[in-house]
Amino acid sequence: MKNGNILIIGGYGEVGGKIAKLLLQSYPNRIWIAGRNIEKAKDFCVEHKNLVRPLQLDVSEKVHPEQLENVALVIMCLEQKDTAFAQLCLNEGIIYIDITASYTFLKKLEALHSLAIQKHSTAIFSVGMAPGLTNLMAMHAARQLSSLEKMHISILLGAGDTHGTAAILWILQQLNKPFSSYNNHKVANFTNKRTVKFKKIGKRSVYQFNFSDQHTLTKHFPSIPIVTRLGFDVEPLNKFVSFLQKSRIACLLKFNGIQILLASLIQKIKIGSDVCGIQIEAIGTKHHKEVSFTLDFLDRDESLVTAKVAAFIANEFLNNKHPAGAYHIEELFTLDTLQTQFDMSLQ
Repeated sequence: MKNGNILIIGGYGEVGGKIAKLLLQSYPNRIWIAGRNIEKAKDFCVEHKNLVRPLQLDVSEKVHPEQLENVALVIMCLEQKDTAFAQLCLNEGIIYIDITASYTFLKKLEALHSLAIQKHSTAIFSVGMAPGLTNLMAMHAARQLSSLEKMHISILLGAGDTHGTAAILWILQQLNKPFSSYNNHKVANFTNKRTVKFKKIGKRSVYQFNFSDQHTLTKHFPSIPIVTRLGFDVEPLNKFVSFLQKSRIACLLKFNGIQILLASLIQKIKIGSDVCGIQIEAIGTKHHKEVSFTLDFLDRDESLVTAKVAAFIANEFLNNKHPAGAYHIEELFTLDTLQTQFDMSLQ
């Protein structure tokens, strides 16, 4: 087992806190809860009988190597503007895990591959439900075909789930940010509706959305149309968000104050359930016949699903040797390795 402490940046947040609780079972007194708000970090530690330690750390400012003394592994649960902190971790030989869903930032992390190899360290990202589990499910589905021609990734989130503020703000911010799809055409988020029948839930509308998995998977499947869509378990909410997008009212969300106000309302008004789901539909050929392969995942509490994936990856790195470099989750792991964490049939 790799010695040293586990540092969770944003460890008192919705996802970070759940990661800490999962890892605490195996690593008591080795986990540091870090962030700008030391009081929140201290409160979290008290709630968990001081088996975790608080640390005040602002990764938007310069962090010095001595602040990471005796740290073996870092789990980043906050959005960042640059890779300075990730570079510091790799320079110090610290394993770096990131759960960000931002493709713009993931591209910056990919660029650290040479540095990580040079420093004999590892960075792994696309760790969570989406991206993360979606990447692994997509790779598994593609392997069931002789050739892949098209792939649909559909993500279902529960409107009644307890989503973290950062996650809600990220989704709201995307409504005003068109992105380039597989054919380099500009696409507005929450458009191009598709109806999907989710396991045990039924039919729901899902809309094209800028999750990073559809972009990073093109490394494995160049020129193959891979489209990720997002929807909620409450169908009227899907229609409402689609209306906002079509009416251009969503442009008001470019103002930070309105984003924060709406995020607060979403967290207070509970409609729907805490369900979360993924459906992968891979279309192609097998034995010279046109076929499609569908793979479903259904669970509850999206942040806990992300936490389970992150905790599993952290445990794997602390207990097993992995190659140096900077990788997306599907470049080092398969869906089979995570199957034990979830109730999932791979048939």
